[in-house]
Amino acid sequence: MNNSPSLKVSLILATIILIGTIVLVNNNNTFGKQAIWRDFDNMKDLVAAIKSGEKNDDNINWEKFQDSDIFKKEDKESKECLQFAHKVGNNLGDYEIVHCFRDENYFKNKYSEGKISKTPKSQTETNASLNVPTVPETNASLNVPTVPETNASLNVPTVPETNASLNVPDVSKSNASEIVTPRSIDLNITVMKDPINRGENQVVTVTALDPATGKTLDRVFITLEIKDPVGILVKNYTATDGNVTRTFKIGENAIGTFIISATASQAGVQSTKSLTFEVQ
Repeated sequence: MNNSPSLKVSLILATIILIGTIVLVNNNNTFGKQAIWRDFDNMKDLVAAIKSGEKNDDNINWEKFQDSDIFKKEDKESKECLQFAHKVGNNLGDYEIVHCFRDENYFKNKYSEGKISKTPKSQTETNASLNVPTVPETNASLNVPTVPETNASLNVPTVPETNASLNVPDVSKSNASEIVTPRSIDLNITVMKDPINRGENQVVTVTALDPATGKTLDRVFITLEIKDPVGILVKNYTATDGNVTRTFKIGENAIGTFIISATASQAGVQSTKSLTFEVQ
């Protein structure tokens, strides 16, 4: 009978300890999923991990991030940039941390004077008008005609007919083929879903082709940019292969038209193409 009160107290203490342990584990698990900054002491290393794809979170817990040491170590301008990005979208994505690290005035400039929606179209049109036609035309007009004519004018009159018949055609054809290839690059952009819902994963594929053979090019440098409906750069990829596939998650607050811009360059020839898809 005397042991009964002690037993009850022990059971109560054990229950309290068990509940506390469960709550602590749940909090740690939740924090581990959301806190992409937890393994880093400074913003520079966090940004490098985001850019490499090691860390990825398009819906960061703003309250916990704001209370973290890595946020508190930032200067006033960087903090204001992150606060502004969170306020505008009512959300904070990993790519917005990268923007604020690169340029503390990035979002203020994007949202000033109502010029956001015009930026992607003008940039796409400018790239298309400058890059695509000029490079192939320059190579064709400068290099292709001059080499055969120069060799023909120098070698044919001075060398006997036998040598001329053997050498002149071979030199001309060899030089012409080396200079002309590649004449241009065909770019093909596809997406897995259009339209696509918020929060889903979108898959983008870019292929650089030789227009003469239709085959995928090797050793071609490709840049791939994806911008959201307000013109903010969401993802930026580079590759040296002619066939590039990338997957990224659509933010929960993103609704409207996304713009994909791709540029491929090889041996002085450059080509640019863009594609849009809708998020609903």
